[in-house]
Amino acid sequence: MALFPPATGSLAGHLVAVTRAPDTGQPLAELLRARGAEVLEIPLIHFAPPADRAGLHAALRDLSGVSWLLLTSPQAVRALEKELAALGRSFADLRGVQIATVGAGTARALREHGMEPAFVPSQANALALGRELPARTGDGALHLTSQLSQGTLREALEARGVLYRRAELYRTEPAVPGPKALAGLRRVSAVTLTSGSAARHFAALARPGFDPLALPVAVIGEPTAEAARGAGFHRIVVAREPSLAALVGAVEALVREGC
Repeated sequence: MALFPPATGSLAGHLVAVTRAPDTGQPLAELLRARGAEVLEIPLIHFAPPADRAGLHAALRDLSGVSWLLLTSPQAVRALEKELAALGRSFADLRGVQIATVGAGTARALREHGMEPAFVPSQANALALGRELPARTGDGALHLTSQLSQGTLREALEARGVLYRRAELYRTEPAVPGPKALAGLRRVSAVTLTSGSAARHFAALARPGFDPLALPVAVIGEPTAEAARGAGFHRIVVAREPSLAALVGAVEALVREGC
């Protein structure tokens, strides 16, 4: 029988839950395992095509009157790439339009496609984008987002005379964990959350004998932290910057606090 050496590293002996979808959660899982953690992959959301894909494609084909494209999450960048490809286009076809992104993670995702954001607000939230976007009265702004988008950005831009339009780029749907995954959550040392919707879906897993709000959570940025607080979590560590490496650092901080 083969014998394996015990795991070593700052997270050795700890089980950490990764709540991202499988296609985006693997890099985080690998970073955690590199520090000795056991990883419980338990996606809380999955992304689906927009309800009105024909309407979205019509908006992408005709960007006349659009001065700004607004992308407010890394998933928006990934979904936009897919929808452009379905039209036989790429990000290069958007060079006539200025693109604004919220947060370093969204800006980084856009740069991976060879595009530099024309604007990134001082804070990673919709209100800052709405207040700071260097748009003029009468400029058109197309917000490509999910069905869960709030009205904060629209209200801030319309108050400045910007012509705001919203197009559903993708849908964020809850994923229901199976009994085995739920059982594993009872022994985790930390849970990672990378979006407000994940925080809300995780809180909704409450059932007799299991209180998700009692678990410590590491979150990737302040917008996710706000959603986690609103959902009722109270043991929260926010990554120092919106990156996977910093999120792992937040997990390490939670583990140290629990020692």
